[in-house]
Amino acid sequence: MNSSFGKYLKQLRLSNRLSMADVFDQTGITNSRLSKLEHDQITDPKISTICKLSKCYQVSVITMLNEAGMGSAKPVPLQHTSFLTSKELEVIQQIIDLFTKERWNIEV
Repeated sequence: MNSSFGKYLKQLRLSNRLSMADVFDQTGITNSRLSKLEHDQITDPKISTICKLSKCYQVSVITMLNEAGMGSAKPVPLQHTSFLTSKELEVIQQIIDLFTKERWNIEV
């Protein structure tokens, strides 16, 4: 995790060449709220906010949750995957993506 989630968000916004107004247009997150997030004045952002920003900045939700300190401490490994083909693993990932989309109402 970065030392500052706010700095991470600002870095993402700037690397995507987006102004705060651009982010508002894409997410509905106000300039004031985004500024507070980027300056670590909001330390417990809503998951819905993280989902919107991850889509806007083209970063996975999981990566952003981890950067915010809200991710799982340990990944949950799938068992017995050594017997699966790469195509089967790809299908399983698509199923996981569908569950994620339904749970957090995001596009994957």
